[in-house]
Amino acid sequence: MKIEFQNISKQFGEIKANDDISFTIDSGTIHAIIGENGAGKSTLIKILSGQLTPDNGTISINDNVITLGSTSYATEQGIGILGQDPLDFSNFTVLESFIAGSQNNQVFLSKSKIEQTIELYSRQFDWDINPNSLIKDLSVGERQQLELIRLLEKGTKIIILDEPTSGFSLEQKEKVFDTLRTLAAEGYSIILVSHKIEEILEICSKATIMQNGKVIQTVTLPIEPNDLVNLMFGEQSYVQNSFHLYSETTQNITIEVTKNNQSKTMENFYLNENLIVGIAGLQGSGADSFIQSFITKTNYITKILTETDTYIDNTSITYVPADRLEKGLFPDMNIMQHVALVHNSNGVISWPEIKILSENLIEEYGIRGEPSSLAQNLSGGNQQRLMLSLIPKETQVLLLEQPTRGLDVQSASYIWSNLIESRLKKVITIFSSVDLDEIYNYANYIICFYNDNIVAHGTQKELPRELTMQKISGR
Repeated sequence: MKIEFQNISKQFGEIKANDDISFTIDSGTIHAIIGENGAGKSTLIKILSGQLTPDNGTISINDNVITLGSTSYATEQGIGILGQDPLDFSNFTVLESFIAGSQNNQVFLSKSKIEQTIELYSRQFDWDINPNSLIKDLSVGERQQLELIRLLEKGTKIIILDEPTSGFSLEQKEKVFDTLRTLAAEGYSIILVSHKIEEILEICSKATIMQNGKVIQTVTLPIEPNDLVNLMFGEQSYVQNSFHLYSETTQNITIEVTKNNQSKTMENFYLNENLIVGIAGLQGSGADSFIQSFITKTNYITKILTETDTYIDNTSITYVPADRLEKGLFPDMNIMQHVALVHNSNGVISWPEIKILSENLIEEYGIRGEPSSLAQNLSGGNQQRLMLSLIPKETQVLLLEQPTRGLDVQSASYIWSNLIESRLKKVITIFSSVDLDEIYNYANYIICFYNDNIVAHGTQKELPRELTMQKISGR
């Protein structure tokens, strides 16, 4: 099925997520949509699948303009999404999960019919799915296979895959790729959203590159991997960090990194306290998980050792998450209530004092709101400013997860100027980012992640931008 995007635009506040997008996906092809995080890929996919309504523009399927903004209508048109985290019922069997999923879609199938369906597709695609297996016992790849069966059974002809191979073994990936090639040969249109350059070159015939909400180019594949990486990241100019940090101490620190399933330390990073450490990696690379590993067990266990051979404990570490309303703030609480949580004295709250303190923080951090403003009603930039205003003054280590994600240029600039001027002289600062401009503007030392592994590290001189681009793309 041929898909035509014509002048699609979608704006969220001041941010143009999609800006006059036009391109065509041919029938019977596997077409990649690639770009840095924040390029506009997810917004475009949500528009195609009916989750969002565009401000302008149309989408045509086989030259017929479709209605946008309805997921049920998109399903009727044969559009389906296979996400990186399939919706499953972990304590159900495969059969029970399939029954529940079909009922949710108001399609009632008999047990024998479902067994026949699973067996048919398993035989066709050389899969090995046991209908009586528990979902929780299936691998990621097998769950994806089950989800794909659901889509095909519903009559899906346009299949959108969002980072589909996260957590796959090589064998599982090859099985899914073989299936996609078979489906494309049968006339299905496959859209692959991925950061993995090698996979795109292996399976896709075309790629549309997006950047800052716009389509930069649609290219026929294969091309040289480095050429695709350059198109993906763009020939953007960037400014090397020109700020100077004067630490109150000259203390050196050691960051000890251990894999969760190993007893020996895997990496030691010997750094000066006044360095800013940037963790670079694309979405799902493990960079954010690494940030979290300083305060909780993830795939890594990370500790910071001081010159006096003492570890910095969690009470001196402040973590600022990327999901502001999910993890960082309470959506239904106002600014004054957030301030009270951090600045109460021995559990006693003086609301007149809290109000004055809130007004002072609002002015100091440039928060556009009142003490009574709910967190959920603030813009993303003002939510981030609020979180920074709540950082305890006794913080020794500041962990920032995607600190400017989704922020406009002005807000992002403010966040970093505030961090540099007010915080970085006093604390060890470690941040993750998918934005290489941000990494190279502010980080003195860089650690690169790909596929949940540290693949490179060093200073900006030791690790130039082009090499970082290659490393975080798996090259």
